[in-house]
Amino acid sequence: MTAPESAPYDELATQQEVEAIMKPGGGTVVIDFWSPTCGPCMAMAKDFEHVAEQFERSEVRFCKINTMEHPELAEPFNIRAVPTLLFVHDGRILDGAVGRMTAEALGEKSEWLLARSQRKPGLLSRLFG
Repeated sequence: MTAPESAPYDELATQQEVEAIMKPGGGTVVIDFWSPTCGPCMAMAKDFEHVAEQFERSEVRFCKINTMEHPELAEPFNIRAVPTLLFVHDGRILDGAVGRMTAEALGEKSEWLLARSQRKPGLLSRLFG
């Protein structure tokens, strides 16, 4: 299943797509590991889409990986339960969450990720980042 053309997120289906966001310079990304057989995943789908619509792709890119169709893409991340969300900046996983997130919680976490991605490198950032 690919994301509809007008979807505010990308459905990742290849190793190359995952590698592109998991390398230095890969950008700021929220990855949703989900399955169509997962009730909480399906319940969260509209919230994920709604939050993704609030951000420019150049700020925070939202991606989904269907673990039923592409288990090989979830394996390197040791995904054991869905939904699992990873918050990534330039190939580094900064945080993660297992279980359904509300639109409010996902929006707040996405704002946090955006703020982290815009920090300038420096002593305080290294000490408290």
